[in-house]
Amino acid sequence: MTKTRTKRIASVLAVSTAAALIAGACGSKKTEETTTTAAATETTAAATETTAAATETTAAATETTAAGTTAPTTLNEMLGIKNDLSAVSCNVGAVLALTGPGSFYGKTMTAGINVGVNAIKAAGGPTLNFEYWDHKSGDPAAGVTAMTEMVSKGISVKLASYVDDLGAMLGDTAKNHVFTLDGGGGTSIFGQGVPFFWGTRAITPNDTLPGVFQWFKETYPDKKTVGVIGWDLGGDLNKLIKDDFLAKVAAAGLEFNELYELNAVGATDYAQSISKIKANEPDLLLVSIYGQDPGLFANQAATAGIKSVQVGSEFTPDGVNASKGTWEQGWTFAYDFFDAQSPTLNPMAKLFVEGFSAANDGGLPDFYAANFFENTVRLWQLMDRAKTAGVADDKLCNGDTLEAQMTADPTLSSVYGGSPTEVGTSSHDLKTHSVSKRPMGIFTYEAGKVTAHAYFGIGGEGYTKAG
Repeated sequence: MTKTRTKRIASVLAVSTAAALIAGACGSKKTEETTTTAAATETTAAATETTAAATETTAAATETTAAGTTAPTTLNEMLGIKNDLSAVSCNVGAVLALTGPGSFYGKTMTAGINVGVNAIKAAGGPTLNFEYWDHKSGDPAAGVTAMTEMVSKGISVKLASYVDDLGAMLGDTAKNHVFTLDGGGGTSIFGQGVPFFWGTRAITPNDTLPGVFQWFKETYPDKKTVGVIGWDLGGDLNKLIKDDFLAKVAAAGLEFNELYELNAVGATDYAQSISKIKANEPDLLLVSIYGQDPGLFANQAATAGIKSVQVGSEFTPDGVNASKGTWEQGWTFAYDFFDAQSPTLNPMAKLFVEGFSAANDGGLPDFYAANFFENTVRLWQLMDRAKTAGVADDKLCNGDTLEAQMTADPTLSSVYGGSPTEVGTSSHDLKTHSVSKRPMGIFTYEAGKVTAHAYFGIGGEGYTKAG
């Protein structure tokens, strides 16, 4: 994608009114980067999140505003930093989709990390030295190799995507006590409760389903049946996800029409699945695939004349391009967004957007960049808590140390929620290690504009129709 094309899509997305995904590896391709001079990556799409549905608690502030309330002015204040960690250096791993069909994710996540690293240094925090590994857009073997190399280097802190490379890295993550934040795919259903592994965004499509089903029943009261096209992650993982889906369909009073088509990650030809869909077409088709995949599917489904109401799980420039114009005719999706141009950005979100734009030729960040920025600065927040608890400096960048702090207090500062004077926070369930609250919604992109239909939280909490 050219920079001009990227900025055009970013602008289109940023002016929408949508409110607050899954992202998504035979060897491992590795790159190194010393954090304070990280190169700017290609500008990614701006996404949108309204804070109307946000239910998170908020942090204290320090700058007086016209309304008489106060707002923090430095990252230190936003994170509640109490200690001087400027002499601390921490080596952090990042296992991302740097090549393959999901390389869009690796670029935008890296851009978010870079902004976080530089913001920490500017605020007088520790030096975070990121070393990158490539899971090749969901190749489990590459992820396993990355873990072996990372552990051999003594790195016990990492950021991850694709639910720790579609589950293949989870065992080594727990075994080797590598504290991990996954802001790309969260925990999914199959990664819940794994020691040292924490998902920091909503699970898609599962967390969105109660809200999606409520919207569907209100919008199409005479329609009842639901089917799925999704990614094939292997028998055990597929069963966990399907069982949760079936329970939510039943709870909503809808009917599963027995259509549950699974395709390889990064598939490009959906002819076989489309043939089965046409033979058993549901009223509602959940398109639970990611990256370029949903755009490719939508284009082929439109050509085949599929009439089902389709609801996807994300909206990205890769998908727009892969759809070859199909999404311009209408693409409905449900997940959590980040609105880089919202007038109600909380102070940490505003600091992030300004830093991202300055590093990326005025470009605006998307949801994935926002998630990896906040996870980067959260490492400082957890290290500071450990220092306050009496942990020595040479033990702060340590998987056991950060896991202990996360377990003691799973509430962290966030670019989501809050208000112009209050930093948002998000909390995590100590059993599942997934977020316990998250603003989400259902939207439609058409002819260059995103329109919000409804906002809701996990489990459909606070469901509110837009407008």
